[in-house]
Amino acid sequence: MMSDFMTRFFAGWRSQVTVQNYFTLALVFFVLSYVFLPSSKAVNNFFYLFLALPGLFFLVKRFAPEFKANLLALVWAVFFLWLLLAVFSVKDLQYLKHLLYVVLFCSVVAFFVDYRIFRRFELDALFFAVFLAYVFFSILYYWAFDVYPVGAGVSFLPMRLSGITYASIVLVAFFALITVPLMQRGKWLLFLSGFFLVLFCVSYALQSRAGVLGAFTVLGGALLYYLFRGKHWFYKLAAVFFALAVALCTVWLFSSDPVFARLLERADSGRFELWQAYFQAYLDCRLWLGCTTEQLSGITIYNGTVAIEHPHNIFFSVLLYHGWIGFALFVLVIGLTLREAWRQKNPWGVFLLVSLLMLQFDGSRLVNQPNELWLLIFLPCMLILAEQVRGGSEKV
Repeated sequence: MMSDFMTRFFAGWRSQVTVQNYFTLALVFFVLSYVFLPSSKAVNNFFYLFLALPGLFFLVKRFAPEFKANLLALVWAVFFLWLLLAVFSVKDLQYLKHLLYVVLFCSVVAFFVDYRIFRRFELDALFFAVFLAYVFFSILYYWAFDVYPVGAGVSFLPMRLSGITYASIVLVAFFALITVPLMQRGKWLLFLSGFFLVLFCVSYALQSRAGVLGAFTVLGGALLYYLFRGKHWFYKLAAVFFALAVALCTVWLFSSDPVFARLLERADSGRFELWQAYFQAYLDCRLWLGCTTEQLSGITIYNGTVAIEHPHNIFFSVLLYHGWIGFALFVLVIGLTLREAWRQKNPWGVFLLVSLLMLQFDGSRLVNQPNELWLLIFLPCMLILAEQVRGGSEKV
């Protein structure tokens, strides 16, 4: 009798566990691994074991759903082929390995993941809630145990998502992801609660200017959305007064509170000097193919007192390492992706747009091992691409 039960159980389990279901669940856990796993190595190992190796197996077996080839997919393929050319100038197998990881990740998301699940508000809200809880309770823990004094600014978070700038950008991006669904549902109270919690985390605690810029961009976009789509003039007028009140409070805080004033005192943090130095170094190497890491090493700011390892701008980074052609292809593929997201009415397009805005002030090499750029750029781009090339396709 037990054997009959086990036979029925595994038969039912096998009928439910498809390739698509597996990779969808694995991708969900991969996103969450940034706050639940303690190090880059742990996240990398998760990716290797549960996404890369199974994905490579099924790609080799050609066990992928039918998809419609189109301009966006073609431009992505050309862009990746151009990135492959950098192997000949870099002459480093480490780069080739990282490029293989990126292509595998993008292929798995585009071919095997159920993109429809990632458009469900419940899952997107779960992502935001987890990342918000991670940042918020990490801050409270640090303050409670005097790891950092209140108001001094937290400079390091636990687990894989440790850098405060990227943590702020990822948090704001996931907040942007749920903004449009919240507006469509009329959940203004939830939206404002989320906004003020996010603003508290990224401004007062983490003191990330990129995060503050992203948070206010999301707020401004939501208010504009309601002004154009709202049906009640009274509430539209209330939204305008709310925006003015937030603006006045922001000006007052930045002019009177020392914590917020420090964000202004840091000015551009030497970014203009940094970009000028990197561009000058770029002019001394290959303009079309881009530079190697060695050619861009030794860049400093503040009269040579501070060494900076990357250009702190995602588009500029692509230009430096992959030349004008790589830069043009990247701009083209991002533009086509955002246009397709607009056509799909896909909230991941908002996620991508807000991420790119904040990454104008941060962002290192695009080709790398699993890092925050995978969440901020490749994940939304591939989910949007998957819906376009596999629109209407059923389970694998």
